[in-house]
Amino acid sequence: MKLLRFYLEVGGEEFDADRFAQAADDKKLDGAVSRISNNSKTLKRWGEDAQVMIGLAGAEQPASSGPHGGPRQWCTGLVENTADAEAEENLPAWLAEEAQLLDFIEQIKYKLPAVTDFCDGEYFILLRLIYATSSAGLHYSETLMRSLTEINAGLTIDHT
Repeated sequence: MKLLRFYLEVGGEEFDADRFAQAADDKKLDGAVSRISNNSKTLKRWGEDAQVMIGLAGAEQPASSGPHGGPRQWCTGLVENTADAEAEENLPAWLAEEAQLLDFIEQIKYKLPAVTDFCDGEYFILLRLIYATSSAGLHYSETLMRSLTEINAGLTIDHT
């Protein structure tokens, strides 16, 4: 199991992605608006998978409505994992990866605009991890989960 890259995504019901992007930019937080292709999110909180269904505004619109049609979300840029370089300094690989994730969360924690100011109803904040291969038994430390909880975020995982 090797972490390749990660990013944070934000969205919700009637989410005003453009205003959120402007507010994030005003706080010097880089990111971009993208279209949501799946309006259910599987996230991990305290080691358990939970399916979160959000009735996103515009979700019923067909994909052919163009790049600006349908529900949208805001995402930070992709962060490439550089934990291998840190692991060479005698840190276990998982600890080096976690240190990088915690540093990323700490950098955005105070810059992230209040999502509730930009949506009407349910919302999500997810740290999306992208791994090289699929593997069972993913576990994360209480430190990482608490750090995500501080920004009311969950964790979700993709495999290449």
